[in-house]
Amino acid sequence: MAGQTSSGDGEEIGNINITPMVDVILVLLVIFMVTANFLKKESININLPKVQAADPNVAQSVQVALTKDGKIVLEGSETTAEKLGFQLARDVKIRPNMRLTLSADSSISYGKIAETMGVIRKAGVTRIALSVKR
Repeated sequence: MAGQTSSGDGEEIGNINITPMVDVILVLLVIFMVTANFLKKESININLPKVQAADPNVAQSVQVALTKDGKIVLEGSETTAEKLGFQLARDVKIRPNMRLTLSADSSISYGKIAETMGVIRKAGVTRIALSVKR
């Protein structure tokens, strides 16, 4: 019967060895912590405009975002318009048919979007898509 010693004299076990259980829990904790870092993706809070049809190939392109307060973000890191143009011009030399997706908050003015698109086109990127929400 569980809880009795193997000698069968009727004595109950007074303590339980929880060391193996703690080891297993710590290993699981480490595994979850390591995988959580890979799953974490930097996100920018942008309210995209809604449309009926959207481009399904957005994930295969370079991502540029315009935040609500007018900041420019290239692939998750904040940059200026001048640095954006320089970085894109350098990348276009390596990948001439590079595709770029511009995500802009719906509250951003049309002028700011057009200005950013001008910087992108001046850098040599000709395939520009606007990111929208379905």
